[in-house]
Amino acid sequence: MTKSSLNPDQRRLVEIIEGLRFGAIENLLIRRGSPCYEPEPRIVQAVKLDAESEPAPDRSGASLTLGKGFQRLFDQLSRLGDGTVDLEVRHGLPFRLVLERRYKELVR
Repeated sequence: MTKSSLNPDQRRLVEIIEGLRFGAIENLLIRRGSPCYEPEPRIVQAVKLDAESEPAPDRSGASLTLGKGFQRLFDQLSRLGDGTVDLEVRHGLPFRLVLERRYKELVR
């Protein structure tokens, strides 16, 4: 999976995650498996005060191969279809996805 293989909304999510470095993207709306930015999600950046800030690696190339974390993220969003998620970001990579579920989806 490369950035150029993603749709524009997925590419935007990758860019937000990489720019955020550490923090969370909250209340991100998912429509038909793809991020939706209306309404705008809440973005919370975590800044560690007792350490020197490291420059973010240059990941701007469209042909750059994305890591397995991004593949898993987009697989999960595709399976979700429609819903709302929170996403934890560490080191400019997706770390943890929290899905909002209805009990009927979990209990048969």
